[in-house]
Amino acid sequence: MTVLQPDTPTETEAKIVAAAIQCFVRYGARKTSMADIASAAGVSRQTLYDSFDGKDGLIRAAIRFVTDQNLQKVREGVAGLSDFADQLDVYFQHTVIESFELLQTAADMEDLMAGHNAAGKEEIKASHQRHEALMTELLIPYAVPLKSHGLSPEAQAHYLIVVIMNLKYSAQTRADLDGLLATLKTGTLSVLKG
Repeated sequence: MTVLQPDTPTETEAKIVAAAIQCFVRYGARKTSMADIASAAGVSRQTLYDSFDGKDGLIRAAIRFVTDQNLQKVREGVAGLSDFADQLDVYFQHTVIESFELLQTAADMEDLMAGHNAAGKEEIKASHQRHEALMTELLIPYAVPLKSHGLSPEAQAHYLIVVIMNLKYSAQTRADLDGLLATLKTGTLSVLKG
């Protein structure tokens, strides 16, 4: 089975994963068939199975691909930014807001949010760990004010990612999401000021 690594998919694998993502959003992962994905990708079912070990492999690859893309956008967006407020805005845009907007177009939002099955849930957990690692990096310069509140960059990153990942699923509207993110940002910045 091919495991899609950051920045290493073949052209065919990338095309298949992009098609799988479109199908999962359009029909829901549960209702998407391998034939749907093969058709959308313009490849044979045999090519699909040669590249990925069934739907579980594709679900994992799709989640990993989206995570890779989002984290890359954040890293590029925060490059050169020293203010955590600006870094949070970039993070919110590329991980929460864009995901929220995509989920709003999904045929089966509950299916996508839950990760569909055990393989998807495992990959979502791994994705959240990668998000926590990036957030920890962004919070390291604030270790002293965090410590004054009995926190560490790792603890604050864990808290932020748990909250952030749930906001995109629980917000009712984009305005609701924006308000929740503003509240989270204000609270976080107040902690970082010491």
